Amino acid sequence: MGRIIRSIAGGYEAQEVPFGTVYRWCPECVVLECDCGKRPTLTGATTACEQCGADYAAFVRDYMTLIQDDLAADYLLRDEATHPWRYQRTSPETGIPV
Repeated sequence: MGRIIRSIAGGYEAQEVPFGTVYRWCPECVVLECDCGKRPTLTGATTACEQCGADYAAFVRDYMTLIQDDLAADYLLRDEATHPWRYQRTSPETGIPV
């Protein structure tokens, strides 16, 4: 079994476009050091090591459940990070984001 190198919580990534801002969802992921030495990035959809084929589906599912439980407890504090468009300032006259 590998060991966790890095864990990244899911959230929206803001991308500026010519007429506004687009928010793209980036799912939670885990960077794991596999027994073969490779460091795959695992998500709910990608659960196997590309080099040796080791399947970490159960590990990823359990770990993501723990992450979701922690996020649920901390939801109100993270709401601005996960839904940034709700907190974007707008002009009082036009309602257009500033």
